[in-house]
Amino acid sequence: MAGWKGHVAGGFICIGTYTAAISFLPIHKLAEAAGLLQDWHVLAAIFVVGALFAIFPDIDTNSKAQDLFFGIAFVLDVLLIVLGAIELAAYLGLIAMLPIISHHRGWTHRLWAMVIVPLPILIVPFLYKDTLLPITTIYYGAAVIGYGSHLLFDGLIWHKLSRLFK
Repeated sequence: MAGWKGHVAGGFICIGTYTAAISFLPIHKLAEAAGLLQDWHVLAAIFVVGALFAIFPDIDTNSKAQDLFFGIAFVLDVLLIVLGAIELAAYLGLIAMLPIISHHRGWTHRLWAMVIVPLPILIVPFLYKDTLLPITTIYYGAAVIGYGSHLLFDGLIWHKLSRLFK
């Protein structure tokens, strides 16, 4: 089981690999987003999303990961409010609060959570503008990779897979 530094480092490695891979892959269906991937702001945002989700499962307890996550979420929320994206700021606040209504290593450390928790990244923008689907798919992938890196470094992915093949 990794500590917060291990999760941040592991998340950086996994998200860095993901970001590098998607910036070079000629994905035909995501062609609209491919032009955006050349912009360093978008690549940085993809990296931040993945890094936040790499520590997300541990924000259900008082820890450095919780301090780091809520510090970044607060700055992002203020930025969204200043930019006039009040609804997005509300969604971010709601999602950020979810883990603190549970106990440590509860639902946040489940494989299904790795896929379900980041879904608002994919669904909410699509509800407002369906042309955003290509880029939100990339952000969703970053969130799943970041979340998965946390479960991987906690040993939960290998544990579940080994139980399947017994």
